[in-house]
Amino acid sequence: MVWFVTARYTVRSFGIRRNEKISCHVTMRGDKAMQLLESGLKVKEYELSRRNFSDTGCFGFGIQEHIDLGMK
Repeated sequence: MVWFVTARYTVRSFGIRRNEKISCHVTMRGDKAMQLLESGLKVKEYELSRRNFSDTGCFGFGIQEHIDLGMK
C-alpha cells in the first residue's frame, strides 16, 4: 500500500510548493520488506537516532537518493 504526502505550505527557500508531493508512506511485508530494510539500513550505515522511533514502536528514516538502495 502506498500513499503520498503533499506540502501544506509553500517554502521558497526549499523550492517546495503548496500541494506538491514531498514524500510517500509505504507498507511492505515479507521478503521484499526485509530486503528493503537491509538496503536502507546499509545506506544509513546501520545507525538510526532515537528521533527515528516513536513511542508506539514505529520507526522511519529518509534516504537522499533512491539509487543508494540499488533499486530502480
